[in-house]
Amino acid sequence: MNRRFLALVVLAVHAVSTVACTAGLRFAQCPDKGGPAWGELESDNFILQTDLPPEQSRKAMEYLERTRAAILTAAWPTAVRREMPKLSVVVLADDSTFEKLFPRRVDAFFLRQEDEALVVLHGPPDSWERRFNGRSDITSSTLKHELTHHLSTYFLVRQPRWLAEGLAQFLETLKVSADGTQAVLGAPNLTALSGMKTLLEGVDRGVLEDWSTRDVIAWTKEGEDAADWEAASMYWGSWLVVHWLYNTRPREFVDFQNLLAQGTDPDEAVRSVFPELLSSRADALLFEYARRGTYHELTVQLPRMATAFTERQLEDAEVHAARARLARIAAGMSTPERQQRRLELSRSELEEALRLDPKSLLALTAKLQEVPEAERTALANTLVQYHPEAPEAWLLLASVLRRDETQTKRREEAYKRALELAPRSPRAANGLAWLYVTQSRFSEALPLAQRAVMLAPWNPAILDTYAVASAGTGACAQAIQAEKRAIDLMQEHKNPKLEEELRRRLAGFGRDSCPVSLQPVVATPTP
Repeated sequence: MNRRFLALVVLAVHAVSTVACTAGLRFAQCPDKGGPAWGELESDNFILQTDLPPEQSRKAMEYLERTRAAILTAAWPTAVRREMPKLSVVVLADDSTFEKLFPRRVDAFFLRQEDEALVVLHGPPDSWERRFNGRSDITSSTLKHELTHHLSTYFLVRQPRWLAEGLAQFLETLKVSADGTQAVLGAPNLTALSGMKTLLEGVDRGVLEDWSTRDVIAWTKEGEDAADWEAASMYWGSWLVVHWLYNTRPREFVDFQNLLAQGTDPDEAVRSVFPELLSSRADALLFEYARRGTYHELTVQLPRMATAFTERQLEDAEVHAARARLARIAAGMSTPERQQRRLELSRSELEEALRLDPKSLLALTAKLQEVPEAERTALANTLVQYHPEAPEAWLLLASVLRRDETQTKRREEAYKRALELAPRSPRAANGLAWLYVTQSRFSEALPLAQRAVMLAPWNPAILDTYAVASAGTGACAQAIQAEKRAIDLMQEHKNPKLEEELRRRLAGFGRDSCPVSLQPVVATPTP
């Protein structure tokens, strides 16, 4: 068995994207020391914080809105105007700052934490589109890839990993016209195509005996000891399967997604609609498709979308608080030896934020995570006093009161106030729903839980609340489907304690009887 040719392909791909990590961990000069000002732009769908020049930051906001509209129109046209929480985006103007702060192979990233989704990018918006090579004008975009992951969870109740990654790679090559009126769908992902041609040729020649398309369809997560080529082959294979379905089985592909949207088990849906993907013929079918090299591209007309946004300059304290958050996120992504330096940077930025403005909402919110638990209630009360119109303050107060059974009424009022100030907050809706569940007020909890799921269907804890509220009202089939979906969402990200609790809850649900367990679960960040 000869795998060396596959390893060389993977190394070549990595060599293109790898950026050397230079010495010196710090942010660019801060505004109060003469550095560039930071601005915050807020549209109907995004909150953008950046130190890009004003002209570039406005261009970035237009790019974000157009990209979102293009992905939805191309993939899920009936949902272009679906209500969703605003997506937070941070753009660091200086490439080297990003490269020093985050792991060397991270070019951009998407992070989900509780009810908030965050995208972090760097450089001017013109740099976000990158050609695969100098011989083709086909481009890919990490932003499109990550936005697809985020948006797809609103439409596919069940989502096997090959479909999630295949769709993201398929839509990252979406080409939007300069005026935002058209998009071209279906351009090949040249990295995945090249890799799969090489891999499937090895299968066809018999030099690669233990790989099959069926491995891609069965993919849940790669092992920690997986070789680079094995991990890459799952992503490449996922793209090729999705591209093949789009071009050769379009009607069946729609039927398949409809089954997933209804909650059908992914394996059962594949057996029903695409049995050939599980047969011994699958590798030959995809190899022939990859070699043929003719792919259907579809031009779609994009709706006219409102791109209006407000704009303000961040105060210096807010800038330091935002940078403290980035450093804290970077620490969580770093190796142990680098983690400490990033935590130190986060603490120093937070201290400076509080020095400049002891009442800063962003700074006090960050500080709340640092102080001992005994001090959190007092700090949360201070936040509410300083910022009575900020839903984040009320949510933090409700959160810190959860351990005090004598404060149940005040906690309910805090959630209600947060929901009043932020109707699109899944965290507020879910928090109030779970509070009602613990009081056996299931009929009051269910509509709140339904709204939270509509706003954040990617959050396992929110789906769990919905499952328990459904069980409490006797909707057992609904409870079982929601809990299965919550478990599906954890397939990429390890959290044994959470998964064990979800599976225990699911095992207790029957078709005719759904005993309710009131131990809450908490979702962890999923980058």
